[in-house]
Amino acid sequence: MKKNILIVAVLLITFTLSTNAQKTANSDLKWYSWEEGYKLAKDDGKIMLVDAYTDWCHWCKVMDDKTYSQESVIKAIEADFVPIKINPEKAGKYKYDGKEYSGKQLTAKLANDKFGGYPTTFFVFPAKSESHMEVGYLKADVFVEKLAKYAAMQDKKGKGKTKGKTVKEKGKSKVKINK
Repeated sequence: MKKNILIVAVLLITFTLSTNAQKTANSDLKWYSWEEGYKLAKDDGKIMLVDAYTDWCHWCKVMDDKTYSQESVIKAIEADFVPIKINPEKAGKYKYDGKEYSGKQLTAKLANDKFGGYPTTFFVFPAKSESHMEVGYLKADVFVEKLAKYAAMQDKKGKGKTKGKTVKEKGKSKVKINK
C-alpha cells in the first residue's frame, strides 16, 4: 500500500514538474516600462499593450499566470504589440502626448474617464493618440482573439484604422483619447 502511494506521489510530482517546465519554457514575455514602451511603440509603429494592474488584485495575478504565460499569447503580442505594465497605485509620472500624468491620471486618460477596475488591458495606438480597453481577466484563447482584433486595426504605417467613437459593449469600452 505504501509503495502504491509512493508511486502515485512520484508520478504526480513528475507530471506537475513537466507541465510547469513546458508552460514556462516559452513564457518569457519581455515587459517594458511606460517610458521605454511608449518610445519603442512610436519608433516601431506598434500598438502599446498596457497591462494596468495592482499588487493586491487577485485576477491580475491569475492573468499573469494563466494568460500572459501562454505561448500563443506571447507570439501574438510579440508580433504586433509592445507589452507595458503599469501599477497606477504606485508613485510615478508618465509622459504621454507631451503631458505628464500620475498613474491614476494616465489610466483615466486612456479610459476616457471610464476606468472599470483591475486588471485592465489598454490597446494604445500612439500615432493616433487612440486607446481601447478590455476590463477584467481574460482567458488565453479569448485574449488571443482580442489581440487579433486590435492587430487588425493597425495599418502598416502604425496608424490605427478605427474611427475613434466611444462605444459601450457588454461592459467593455472602446474609447478614443480626446486631445
